[in-house]
Amino acid sequence: MINPVLLIVIPLLLAFVGVMFKNFSKSLLFFGLVLNTIFVFFVQKGSYELGGWQPPFGINLLVDNYSFFGIILINVLFLVSSLIGMKKIGKYSLPLLISLAGLNGMVLTNDLFNFYVFFEIATISAYIISTLHGKYHHTFNYLVLGSVGSSLYLLGIIIVYAVVGSLNMSDLSVHFSELSQNIQLIVSILIFSGLAVEAKLIPFNSWVRGIYSNVNTLTAPLFSAVYASTIFLVFGRFFSNLITVSGPLFNIFIAITFITFIFAETSATATKNMREILTFSSIGQAGLITGLFLIGGGYAAVLQLINNAFAKLVMFSTAANVYENNSSDSIDKAAGIFRKYPLVGFGFTVSALSLIGLPLFYGFYAKFNIINTAFNINWIIPLVILLGSLLEGVYYIRMLVKLWVPGEEHEEATEKLTTKFSMNKLFVISVVAVVVGFLFIMGGIYPELFGDFVQNVSTPLKESLSYLSVGVM
Repeated sequence: MINPVLLIVIPLLLAFVGVMFKNFSKSLLFFGLVLNTIFVFFVQKGSYELGGWQPPFGINLLVDNYSFFGIILINVLFLVSSLIGMKKIGKYSLPLLISLAGLNGMVLTNDLFNFYVFFEIATISAYIISTLHGKYHHTFNYLVLGSVGSSLYLLGIIIVYAVVGSLNMSDLSVHFSELSQNIQLIVSILIFSGLAVEAKLIPFNSWVRGIYSNVNTLTAPLFSAVYASTIFLVFGRFFSNLITVSGPLFNIFIAITFITFIFAETSATATKNMREILTFSSIGQAGLITGLFLIGGGYAAVLQLINNAFAKLVMFSTAANVYENNSSDSIDKAAGIFRKYPLVGFGFTVSALSLIGLPLFYGFYAKFNIINTAFNINWIIPLVILLGSLLEGVYYIRMLVKLWVPGEEHEEATEKLTTKFSMNKLFVISVVAVVVGFLFIMGGIYPELFGDFVQNVSTPLKESLSYLSVGVM
């Protein structure tokens, strides 16, 4: 069996080797990605002590069903994202390797300060990778806000350490409710605010539009699928296992997440560029998924997290490819482009319909469970979710019709009207689009294929964290 620390050490070691052998850095990147993706399936669940010190005095990695799913998702998506954006990697191989190490560490660690270290590693790598689009003022904005978020989180865990005397997450999951109300309030606000920057929640998300709306075929799937999924998983861990929020603060946090959802979905209806629409959709999904974690709907949140990750992988990659080949991703100018590239159009269409939550697609099962979970809280939240889903349906259906059917309304669609836009280097995107489209359809027809799996993944979110002995699960 594989020790999970290798998922962090291997990318870091290869990045160090890459500094000395720069000509081989791209080969080292793909060697590390493939090795990590293979190793991750052989990781044994349990608690892994680092340095021979037992927790809570020493640092440990925790692999339960939730974090095991997290590292599989991260490493598979990272490999696929890098394959899609292979031509764009250039000199960014080393930041990508360091980024992978940081993201794996964020999900695996059972220590709050260690999490901060991995969080910083992953976000600093993200700042560097975001410079690929050449619009450095957006990266600077991202860096400033990201630094503020990291500082707020750090201040929160300093207070925790001063009061509890430990930064072990298993300890905090047991002792947090025993802290005074004022300490709980301050720590909750600081950690929520710190994570909300990367989770794209209002009012901490002003960096998102500049970064996401200018992504290319490498950064599009990397940010929208890999980074987004990681921060959602972390948010779920923190606000399900560690921090209990109640009363007026709970209402404020819930309001922030669902205002983010509605505001973003409304904004998406007012734009006509593919990447901008997907940017607002990503912000909306961030509000929905984090809101579900807050209300205790871990099962529904994980269902939607999977739905969003794979749908955005296909849709953002397609939109970035359209822009790279035509210097525009306007829906009007790209009208009819899927008639020329039906395989990509199939994957894009199925992904969009799954995100909307239409029957016969995986997203319908996810949306059904989301509404069902929300009704257990009150009747307002499900209404908000239904309204957001309706807005989502409006802009996605409008975009799909335009991308499949060229010409004006009531005008017969012909090949002559099809856009002159092109999409090149499509092999990997086409394969990914077909595979993801097929899985979404299978998940819609046979939801039980995924239901039991997601149930096992989300079960640890209902329990306090404990030090698992290696091999007991």
